[in-house]
Amino acid sequence: MTRMLLRLSLMAGLLMSVLMVTPAMSASEDPRDAREQVPAALIGPWKVDMEASRYAGNKPRAALRTFQYTADGKVLVTFMTYGANGSYSTGHWAAQVDGTPGIEYHSSAGAMPYNVVSFKKISETTLNLTVTRHGKVTLEAVYTLSADGKMLTYAYGDNSIVYRRWDKMD
Repeated sequence: MTRMLLRLSLMAGLLMSVLMVTPAMSASEDPRDAREQVPAALIGPWKVDMEASRYAGNKPRAALRTFQYTADGKVLVTFMTYGANGSYSTGHWAAQVDGTPGIEYHSSAGAMPYNVVSFKKISETTLNLTVTRHGKVTLEAVYTLSADGKMLTYAYGDNSIVYRRWDKMD
């Protein structure tokens, strides 16, 4: 019973976070499709370059991240990390590229919504990510795509994680 109440409380908190940060839109202000906003080179699989990356804490053994489009014009981000301690964590989120909040699901929460994410294009090669939990910002990050589209840097706090286009099954 306590576990059920905790889950309901978490869901209510996430719903309130979305409602508090979602601007009202009229039918004429529909967000543009992500395919019109996101650099084409961002879409596809990426693998962390451990040698080039800087982590504030323990480096994971491996990390992957994919970017795809959804049918409703959002960007779908899926991630998997094989931690230094040998455990896996996975998750995904989908959001518009105009800052409209979306929901993140994470393996540590099972099928329950975990965070609220906002994704926003800043320039042709830069996108900002804001993550909130229970109405409080927990992460401000910047994705920067190289001019040749072969390197993606994900920076937040003291972390600068470098991803390379992943085109083989190694």
